[in-house]
Formats: sequence, C-alpha cells, structure tokens
Amino acid sequence: MRTVADYLAETLRNLGVTHVFGIIGKSICPALLKMVDYGLEFIPGRHEASSGFAASGYALQTGRLGVAFATSGPGGTNLLTAAAHAKANNLPVLFLTGHQSIQELGIPQCQDSSSYLADLAEMFRPATLFSKLVERGDHFGTILNHALSIALGPNKGPVHLCLPFDVQTEQLPICRIVIPEPEPLLSISSLNRILPLLHQAERPLIIAGKGVTRAGAHEELKQLAETFNIPVVTTPGGKGAITWDHPLYHGPCGVGGFPNGDEMLNQSDLYIVLGSRLSDMTLCNLKPHNHPAQLIQIDTDPTFVGKILQSQTLHITGDIKDNLQYLLSTLPSSLTSASTGTFESFEYQTPLPDLPHLSLAAVLDQMSELLPYDHKLFVDDGSHGFHAVQRYKVKKPGSFIFDAYFACMGNAIGMAIGAKAASPEETVVCITGDGCFMMLGTEINTAVCKDLPVIFIVVNNKQLDMALKGMEKTTGRIDGTLFEVPMDAVKFAESLGAKAFRAETLPQFSSALEAALELNQVAVIELLTDRDEIPPTAHRVVNLD
Repeated sequence: MRTVADYLAETLRNLGVTHVFGIIGKSICPALLKMVDYGLEFIPGRHEASSGFAASGYALQTGRLGVAFATSGPGGTNLLTAAAHAKANNLPVLFLTGHQSIQELGIPQCQDSSSYLADLAEMFRPATLFSKLVERGDHFGTILNHALSIALGPNKGPVHLCLPFDVQTEQLPICRIVIPEPEPLLSISSLNRILPLLHQAERPLIIAGKGVTRAGAHEELKQLAETFNIPVVTTPGGKGAITWDHPLYHGPCGVGGFPNGDEMLNQSDLYIVLGSRLSDMTLCNLKPHNHPAQLIQIDTDPTFVGKILQSQTLHITGDIKDNLQYLLSTLPSSLTSASTGTFESFEYQTPLPDLPHLSLAAVLDQMSELLPYDHKLFVDDGSHGFHAVQRYKVKKPGSFIFDAYFACMGNAIGMAIGAKAASPEETVVCITGDGCFMMLGTEINTAVCKDLPVIFIVVNNKQLDMALKGMEKTTGRIDGTLFEVPMDAVKFAESLGAKAFRAETLPQFSSALEAALELNQVAVIELLTDRDEIPPTAHRVVNLD
C-alpha cells in the first residue's frame, strides 16, 4: 500500500517533471517530501507568486507540466496571481495547495483553507481551468487524471488541487494514473476554406501573437508568409514569432509598435490571426471603419474569436502548428515552388531618441548583438517592456517572452529562474524595472542559492515610469509614481549574493553584459536611464472626463 503523496510524486516523475517550485509549510509537507524522495528537485522560492511564475517559466521552456505549491491559507492566496498569469499565457502548470485535515473541518485552524475562511478551491476556480478540493483518497486518481487531461490538453493551461493533510498521507491499494498523450487537433473542413479567402484578398496581413511561440510554429509561420508573399506584424506578446530582419516582417503593432505596423492594420482587407486574442494592446490604433472584411483566426480558445472585429470570421480550432502543417502539406506543388523567390526588405524602424542621459531604447537596439544566438529573454511588464517590444532585435524565433495581456509586474523574474532550472546550458536573461524588482527581486537569492546563473537587467529610472507618463499626459498628475527614496539595485543584489554592475552609458552596459556572460553566475546589471525618455505607449490613453 502506498500513500496519495506517493502516487502524486510518481506521476509527476513519469510526466518528466524534474523541478518543483514553492514554499514549504505544514499542510503541504507530505506531498513535497515525497516529491523529493522520488528525485524531483525542490527550488524553494522567497515568495509564492514568484514560485508560480518559475513553474510557468519551466513549463514554457520544456513544454512539460510545471508544478508550483504552497501551504494552506495565505501561502495559497499568494499563488493566485501566478495562476491567472499562467491561464492568460496558456501554460500547463499544476498548482498544489495544502489544506487542514478533513477530519478537522469545522475546527478553527491556523492558515485555514476551508469554506470557513479562505476557500482556496473556490478562489482558484476563475484563475485556472480546473480547481478541486480532494476530499477523499479514493477520489484522488480520478481527480488528478481529469486535472492533467485539462492542463496538457489542446487548450493548455493551469489547474489547481487543494490537498488536505490527511488525504496526502492516506494509503491506497491502487491508484491508476493515465499519462495524457498529445493529439493533433485539426479543423480540416475549415482549413479547406482558407485558400479561396487568400485568393480573394487584395491586402492580406498575418498578425502573429504569442500563440505562435507557445505552439513552436515559427517555421510554419515563415513558410506561410513566404508561400503567399504575405506581410507579417506581431502583437506585443507575439514579438519574436519571426526574426526581426525577415523581409516580410513589418514590425510590431499596437502598444510598443512602430507606426508602420498600425498602418498595415488599417489598410488590410484580410487578417490571418495566429494565436492572439486581439486585445486593446494590439488594436489600440485600429480605426473602427478600417476593420477588415474577412478574418481567419487560428486559436484553441474560442472565447474571443469573432467577437472583437466587425469582420466575417473563419475560426480554425486547434493547435497552430498542427493546422499550419496540414494546410501547407495540402498546397499545390505549383504554388509552393513559386515561393522560392526573393523578397524585398522593408525598413520599419524609426530613429533613436537623442537624450542627455542613457537611453533604454539605444541599449535594447544593440543588446541582441551582445548575446549568444541561443538565449531566452524574459521581459517584465512596464515601460521597459514596451521599449523592448519596439527595439529589441530578435534573431532566434521564440526567444523573446513578454506578457502584455495579464501584465503582472515581476513575473519575468520568476519565469527566468524556472527556465534556467529547466535548461541550465542556455543563456537566460531577464529585463525588469525598479518597480518590479522592489516587488519580487528577492528571488535573486533563490537563483544564487540554487546556482541558477540568470542575468538580470534592472532598468532604474526611480519611478513607476509607465504609470507616471500615462497619468501625466492624460490627467496632469503623477500621484504615487515617484520613489522618494529610490532603490540601489547594486547594493540590493550584492546583499542577496549576486554579482552586480552599474551602467550609466552604453559602453558601460556593453562591458557589464560581457563580464556577466563570462562569469556564469547570477548577475544584476543596474541601468540608470534617462527619466524623461518617452515609452512607446502613448497611443493607449485614459480619459477621466
């Protein structure tokens, strides 16, 4: 006879999970200790939210299940933001929280997770695709099978199980767990309707979202664009779906985009949308009278398909990579052979700003030249994120990770750590801001303690820059956006055990990044940037009148 915790740990190992992330506590102790016994490496975080982000970074890097856990009560509620972030980014993460023993229900308990105080199973329901309290050991197998089939199914995303202490230690004679097998999900009848729409369109446009990277469909995107000679723009989160210098790439659109990308949106009569919800961050400059006549949208999630634009919509359900591979394999040979021609290169960029102090745009414009080809760049939310969307030159498709949709500050710090744990040989870099760093920057110590040499670039302009610039433009006020006592990121990083550098000029940054790459240990580079630099977010405004 083995315990529920045994079966859980064995299942995770059989799924190929190698690392789990969280903060230990009494109510989750049996499950966590069994994971360690079964060979999973435990990465203890400094805040549960960061551990959840790390599990998401691990899932993104590996394509496998990420695992984050916390104790009951406030440990669990601290995971909620990370769960919602994983849901917004379609990342398969299993969130595990503890719970008082079922036999003790109704007795006031420290860090209560029951319906008498903080019902975690209920709280996680809207932030995940599935959330359940496991009330009996003999129900565990059925519930875990269901949770895994959802997390790793066609519409990937997070799930949550709340495990009472006594259920974790309950012994079972048998517990059958079925490891989900990936299955292609194709919309063949709908795919057959694409070619006539492409032939009818005069100005088609591919809008590549972050779903392209989630599906690993970069080559298929490139082949589709080249076969039909269709220009490509990327959403803020879709940055890196195609290389920055591909002749058919016309740059990012929306917030953080260049004017040309928005002009393309307003001039096209057919959108081919790959893995994007078409949020306000993408369509902020699209005029209502310029909605395209036709829309083709490939997405596993139908929630927003056909509901954002005033366009005739063809929804292709399922995985982007599987559907594009099928579509491309069915094209006439005469059409595919015609795609071997040359394409005229297009210059979509604009001049860099001329500032008295260090320009973040100038740093990002050169940064990819300083990094090895095999790297992953995680970008935090804030004005620095949209500077990166506009200026960073992605050479390796899929290497740029940015969430402009749920947009929670500090997520990139944990995600970079989780990705590095999954791929220790790959160079992992995180761009974050001083506001984000003051929220979750203590995770630097997690990376130091576990020898996960991520390079953290902290943009320090001593203010909540995106909020400040937006409020100042739209309301004339900047309440709560200035740090009266600004942080010293170098001292903070050194106190957590990291190697730290400070850069106030572009040559200083280049030298610091070169040194950090050679060190192969956790490094923090503080960028003291010009506080007056305008982020590329000005066209998304608020009117309080």
